[in-house]
Amino acid sequence: MNNTVTLKAFFGFKRHPFPPACAPEPLWRSDFLDAALLQAKNALASRLHLLVTAPPGLGKSSFCRLLMAELNPRDFRPLYLVGQPVGPSDLLRSVAEALGLESSFRRGKGAQLLSEGLEKLAASGPHPVLVLDEAQQLPIQGVEFLRLLAESHNRTLMSLVLVAADPFARRLARPDLAPLAGRLSLRVRIAPMTPDHTADFVAHAFTVVGMQNVLAPTALACLHAACAGSPRRVGAALALAMQRALDKRSKMLTDEIVQEVLDGEQP
Repeated sequence: MNNTVTLKAFFGFKRHPFPPACAPEPLWRSDFLDAALLQAKNALASRLHLLVTAPPGLGKSSFCRLLMAELNPRDFRPLYLVGQPVGPSDLLRSVAEALGLESSFRRGKGAQLLSEGLEKLAASGPHPVLVLDEAQQLPIQGVEFLRLLAESHNRTLMSLVLVAADPFARRLARPDLAPLAGRLSLRVRIAPMTPDHTADFVAHAFTVVGMQNVLAPTALACLHAACAGSPRRVGAALALAMQRALDKRSKMLTDEIVQEVLDGEQP
């Protein structure tokens, strides 16, 4: 029996509460995230462009998933792409293919085809919303070119949701990027979790997979402080703590177990 199966059997879960990739559905959401999602949906209803930023590990991709799930398919057609260090032509082609539109390897032809395709979509179907995760990896000139194509004849044919690490927002302060920066009508910055948020996040993660909360309440403060309010780091620490608890045959993630894991994570 491998370690994963043993861990499942020991704690009695079907899905790990803190998996290494995406968290189990439904995703945890705080009061801040609820307010930010409402702002984002209102902005998209007005055909605006958005910027979402945060340091690594604070839930940018989870925010994308929550937002896309809440957009009414009768009104919106959400598309999700992860930014790659590619040229403008490759970016345009990826967007066109995601929309089911004709594309070309030539930049000029690709731009023409995408523009014509967006015009047709605007006349006949839900409003396209392109969520570009890890936007800091894209050539920023390519993002601006895409933004220009998404706007035609004083209409927004496609809304952009740029999701990026914090330095991306600072890059937008450059004078030559003022046209793009000025069109990002809503800016959402995801902040670290508060201590109460951390407690709610942990409780939610256990509940979603059908487990009792096995974290000792007295361990929350040190966990939150050591992980600086990062959901990713909290999840990673508790995944290690569950394995350590299995080794000790402890059904609780005690202060001692959590501290051992946190001490091991220190540089």
